[in-house]
Amino acid sequence: MRHGRQVQVLMVLAMVAAGSAASAAEPAVEAELEVPFVLAVGQTGRVEPEGLEVTLRSASDDSGCLAPDDCSLATFKGTIAMRLGEEKDLATVQAIMEPDQMTSFDFAGYEIRFGSVRRLDKGDIQATFTVTKASEEEEEEDDDER
Repeated sequence: MRHGRQVQVLMVLAMVAAGSAASAAEPAVEAELEVPFVLAVGQTGRVEPEGLEVTLRSASDDSGCLAPDDCSLATFKGTIAMRLGEEKDLATVQAIMEPDQMTSFDFAGYEIRFGSVRRLDKGDIQATFTVTKASEEEEEEDDDER
């Protein structure tokens, strides 16, 4: 009986490891500067040719539209990871947004806009991102703050 239980535990661990490997191997969503792209939780967008990566890492269970038939307001609470070469950052975002409203933050000379949070049928959450180069004024302000 003990041997059977060990086999079950090993099989569960193997399935978890296989699932982790499969999700880690998911290709990045191809994106371009100034062109909106959509990510679901766990997906990464890679903005070419810059190589900037934006990952929608997590979202709370109550993120999304006010009600299934009312998206006049949407909430989001979660984390977004950003990486460009050796630079990386993790942002915690908590926002309430109207339709087409975006929340933005700066990273490595880019402005990352985030909005249009919605819940998919299967319960997953997705959001729309747009990446632009930060204006020279914003870059100078960032340099002054450092």
